[in-house]
Parts: sequence; structure tokens; C-alpha cells
Amino acid sequence: MTRFLAAGAVMLGALLLFLVQPIVGRLLLPRFGGGAAIWSACLVFFQVALLLGYAYAAFITAKLAWQTQRWLHVALIVASLAALPLGLGGTTSADGTGDPALGILISLALGIGPTYCLLASTSPLVQGWLARAGAAPWRLFALSNIASLAALVAYPFAVEPWLGLRAQTWVWSAVFAVYALLMVAFAWRIGSARDIEPARTAPAEDMGIDVRPTPLWMIVVLSAVPSALLVTVTEFLTRDVAPVPMLWIPPLAVYLLTFVAWFDGRLGYVRPMWLVAAALATGAMAWTLIIDPFAFKLKPNLLIFVGGLFMVCLFCHGEVSARRPAPAKLGPYYLAMALGGALGGLAIGLLAPAVLHDQYDLGIVLALVAAPMALAIPRLESHVIAWWRRRRGKPIGAAAWVESWAVRGLAGALALLVFASGAAAVWDRYETDRSRTVSVQRNFYGVLRVTESNKGSQDHSRSLVHGAILHGFQMMAIERQLQATGYYREESGIGRVLRSLPAQPRRIGIVGLGSGVMAAHGRAGDVVRFYDIDPVMPIVARRDFTFVNRTPAKIEIVPGDARIRLEREEPQQYGLLAIDAFSGDAIPIHLLTLEAFDIYMKHVARDGALVVHVSNKFLDLAPLVKNAADRLGLHSALARDLDEKGWIVSDWIVLTRNPALLDSPVLKPAITLFTAQPQWGVWTDDRSSVLPLVKW
Repeated sequence: MTRFLAAGAVMLGALLLFLVQPIVGRLLLPRFGGGAAIWSACLVFFQVALLLGYAYAAFITAKLAWQTQRWLHVALIVASLAALPLGLGGTTSADGTGDPALGILISLALGIGPTYCLLASTSPLVQGWLARAGAAPWRLFALSNIASLAALVAYPFAVEPWLGLRAQTWVWSAVFAVYALLMVAFAWRIGSARDIEPARTAPAEDMGIDVRPTPLWMIVVLSAVPSALLVTVTEFLTRDVAPVPMLWIPPLAVYLLTFVAWFDGRLGYVRPMWLVAAALATGAMAWTLIIDPFAFKLKPNLLIFVGGLFMVCLFCHGEVSARRPAPAKLGPYYLAMALGGALGGLAIGLLAPAVLHDQYDLGIVLALVAAPMALAIPRLESHVIAWWRRRRGKPIGAAAWVESWAVRGLAGALALLVFASGAAAVWDRYETDRSRTVSVQRNFYGVLRVTESNKGSQDHSRSLVHGAILHGFQMMAIERQLQATGYYREESGIGRVLRSLPAQPRRIGIVGLGSGVMAAHGRAGDVVRFYDIDPVMPIVARRDFTFVNRTPAKIEIVPGDARIRLEREEPQQYGLLAIDAFSGDAIPIHLLTLEAFDIYMKHVARDGALVVHVSNKFLDLAPLVKNAADRLGLHSALARDLDEKGWIVSDWIVLTRNPALLDSPVLKPAITLFTAQPQWGVWTDDRSSVLPLVKW
């Protein structure tokens, strides 16, 4: 019974620990916008909270009497029920000032901080209590990671499509109450347990215990590198490959799976094999960054980078598992693991954006994989000697030691190659910066790069790239600087809507500034009002481009999240309001909900139009927007711009109260039929699922 309660509490705690992450991520969207940066900041919080939970477990098991620590923990668990239902704390939001990452951390800390720390302490605390009672605790760590993995898979496929956000918070809160009951029952039962199997009295090596104590700083390093690689690979995939929200799941899933593999106790860790596998995987990732043969190709990039992360984590976490101490020293051991995880996340999530002007993170972390490899080299000797004894059946002699040193030398060479490959990836990025880049700006929202081509000719142009996605370009010849280009050219859906509006001065609202191309459509007497959440964007638009500086229209730039700003403003009576705020290649979810469209239409004039940019390589957004228009009783159509070769330049959905606008002779030729998907329904602030929209 005691083992059942322990397993139930650990698994349910881990399930809640990872289910809460996407739920609070969704809760954050209306406050802080969307994009990979939100998830990176959340990961930092979760890793720091995990560290605090492990520190609490280590402290009370080391400093308090057994009875005292049990009942203290029970009291804290019961007190945490008062914080239900699940929610965020504070009122901080993205207003265009201050650091959004800090605001996110404060909101999470005030909302779920103490509860999350208690959940995080469950596995090390329960294992420590079982070890004190005489039971072998190792498998519980594997069980907790199995439950975490189940939560990751369940959320997008079994939770989000069926439960609204409010229902998710209440269900999570109810399950937390069940978890609290299990913990109370286990704490009571463990005090007088008679039904648990004592730990085996076999030699320490047979129990998976490291008989050569490892300094805790080594455990920190071995845990920090895979944690940092997890964050960088996730950012790379969701920023530069395919900005699909669900792409954070595969990297985190393989990261957790490696803990399950080693701490379950059924697999033997063969150090030389996994060291070589990690070296080859790291080299493959580094040279893929350099050569870039799979730009925007999701499947090969997933295979290389998620597979590579898996190999590196198997090696690093295998080293961590192979260095397990005696059960009495579990607290400091798990604390060092959590510290390493938190430091890796903090370095990438908070430090890198502050000190690195470009995305050198992944190359740097790949180079640092050499550090765990170097730490493993001294212990390769034991594998060679063991192999000599088992396979050759001969006494250990000079030949064994020669082979041992040869293996260690080969491992050292692999570590140097790994470091060189990562460094080469960093240098390649740096050289790319120098060759065509005008400027690079980096902050919480990512990297804004301005590049130029055909300098010295009439086709001289500058482009604004966010991550790997083009966000507008300008022809730099003086006579062409007010030429509307790309997605926004005269032939585009938005260009045709503007030409279909009455001739009098217009009020134009644009959600998303970019390089400011939309200002090229402005005429004398027009007001063009931009909304942008990124405080760096106006600097780049005015410094490196001339659209907003040269247009005859009056330009207004409103900082902060557009939805929040529009909700607070008086009706603006826009003849055209455009939603073009992209995070990478995807509009943030909170800007496409039914409630968001209600806010937008409050600002659109009676005969005006709301246009939504739905060009996307990875998500089919057009049916979703049409469903929202139908729900609100609006007329809608897809306006598609094709170039002279028939390639799609841009897709815009036009929503209006005035059906005559869609029949205008300028707009009508661009209107294109597309497949409606009424079964997808609409997104709301309470319910949205990306799954049906993904272009598999």
C-alpha cells in the first residue's frame, strides 16, 4: 500500500507539473503576445521553480527530524489548496515598456510559484522518505518522467481539443486536490510502514550506486548542457524552421525520455557507445547549421535536431545516472541536477538575449557539449578493463592499460572535434552577419536582421528578417523608396482594398510595423497608425528604412500588444484595419480569437474593411478566419496575389459589413475560392486548437 501511494503521488505530481505548463502558457498569451520567446521565458521559470522545489526537499530532509519534515510538508500541501483554482498573479502585460520576460516571471511566480515548487519537490522528497524507510527509490524518478511525458503528449491531442481554457484550470485544480490527498495519505503511512520491500543488501555497484563519489559541480555541468541544448533546439525549430506552437513538444519529450531510459534501471549505460553517438549527433547538428541544406523543411530538421538532442541527452543523463550516490545523499544529488537544469535554461532564456546580438546560442551550446565528454574521459578506463576481463579472460596487464589510454585519447579527439564543429557554426553565423547585414537587433522577441542586396544598382534593396522569415523589403533607389513591395504591393489583397476605398483622407490601422511598407500607401491627409509589441521595431523601421519617414501621410506608432491597446482605445473609425502581427511565420493565437475580432470590428468604419494576412507555410489560417467572420455576420473573401509566374505572393482575408466592397472592380479579380472548414469552428480566448490547422 505504501509503495502504491508513493508511486501514485509521484506520477500524479509529475503529470500536474507538466500539464500546468501549456495551460499557463495559454493564460499568458492575452497579456504578453505570442511566439517562441514566451515559451522560453516559461521554461526558465519552470526550471528555476524546479530548483527551488528540489532545494526545499534537500533542506528539510537534511535539517529536520523525519516526523517534523513529514508534517511540515503536509501542512504546506493543505495550505496550497487555498491558491486554487489555477491562475496567474498580478496585472503585468506587454505595454511596450519594461522587460516582458521579467513581467512573465512575476506573473507566474505570483500565480503558481509556491504550488509549482511543492509539486516539484514531490519526487526527491518521496524518494528520500522511501530510502529512509529501507526501500530502493530509483524507479520513482523514471515513473515521474513517464508521467511528465504523458502530460506533454496528452495536452495537444486529448486536452486542448476538448476542454476550454477555463475548464482546463478547474480540472487541473481538481486533480491537484486528489494529489494532495495522496500525499497526505503517503506521509501518514510512511511513518509506520510495514509493507514495503527493503532495499537490497547487494554491493553498491550492483544497485547502480557510484562507488567513486562525484563532485556535485560535475552533476551541475552534466545537467546544464542538455538543458541549454533543449531550449536552443526548441527556439531554433519554432523560430527558424516552422513556427508551429506544438513544436516545443518533441524536444521536451525526448529530453524527459532519456531520464526514463536510465533511471528505470533496466538499461545498462555503456559509456563509450553513447559518447561516440553524442559526438556524431552534435557534429551533424553543427554542420547542418553551416551548410543549411534543409531550409524550412520540417521533417529533416526534426530528425537531425530532435534526434541529435536525444543522443546528447542520452549521453549526459547517462553520465548523471551512472554517478548516483547512496540513497542517503539523494537530496544534494537531485538539487545539483535541478541547479544544472536551471542554469542551462537561464543562460539561454535570459542571459543570451542580453549579451549576444545575434542567434549564436545553438552553435555555442553545441561547442559546450565537449565539456560533458571531457568529464567522462577519465572513467572510460573502467569500461576497457571490464571488457578485458569479460571478453578476453586474461589477467589485466600492460595491453589493457595501453588500450585504455588509446580509448581515452580517441574520446579526447572527439571532444575537440565537437568543440570545433560548434565553434565553426558560430563563426559561420558571424560571417553571414558581416557579408550582407546592415544591422542586427536582438531582444526578448527575437532577432531583427536588416540585410541588403544588389548594392550600387537600381535593384538595390533592403530586407527585414525576423528569425528566418521575411517581414518586408524596400527598394533603395531614391525614386523607388515609396514603392509598396512584397506582401503589400498594389496588386496584393490589402493594396486592392485600399484602392477600393473612397478617395477622401483615410484612417488606416496596421497591427504589426515591420519595415513600415504599409506607409508607402499613405497619401497626404491620411493617418496611418501602427501597433507593435516589439520596442525595437520602430527604431529599425526609422533608422534602416525610409517608408515611415518619407510618406506624405501622418504616421502614428503605438507601442505594446495591439489587442490590449485596441481594447482600451475609443473607436478609431478605420477605413482599413490590417492584422499582420507575425511571430516568425504565425499570427499569435490571441489575435485570432472571436473576442479579438469583436475588438477589431469596434474600430472599423461602417463601410470599411478588416484584412487579415494569412500567408503561411505551415498553418492553414484562412478557414479559421472565415469561420469567425461567419459567426460575427460579416462578409468575407480570400484575396490572393499571384506573380507573373503564378506563384502566390500573399493571401489576405477581407472581412467587411459592406458586401459591395467585395464586388469592387479593383478587388474582385483577386478574390479566390478556397476550401471552407466549418467543422473547425472558431478560436475563442477559452478554446483554441492548432492541431487541425497544421499543414502536415
